[in-house]
Amino acid sequence: MTQTEPKHSTQVIRDTFYDMALYLECLFFLHGVNDILVEDIIHCMEEGYAEAMKKLKKTGDQKLRIKRKTAVDRFIKKLEQEKI
Repeated sequence: MTQTEPKHSTQVIRDTFYDMALYLECLFFLHGVNDILVEDIIHCMEEGYAEAMKKLKKTGDQKLRIKRKTAVDRFIKKLEQEKI
């Protein structure tokens, strides 16, 4: 199995969401975020994770394009341009 096959991609997505959850936990702790807001944010992450995995299974390992113009988009574009 090569590293571009879907199984590897699912591991990358899982690891990324895991890391994001830890980063958010740190921010929540440092800024004393309300538990209700934390629940809402994590629920959105859960939905995002489920949607990402569903799209990956549907498309295999094709590149998915996101069409937005925000700071997140600039970061995503930068990640997409990296040659690894």
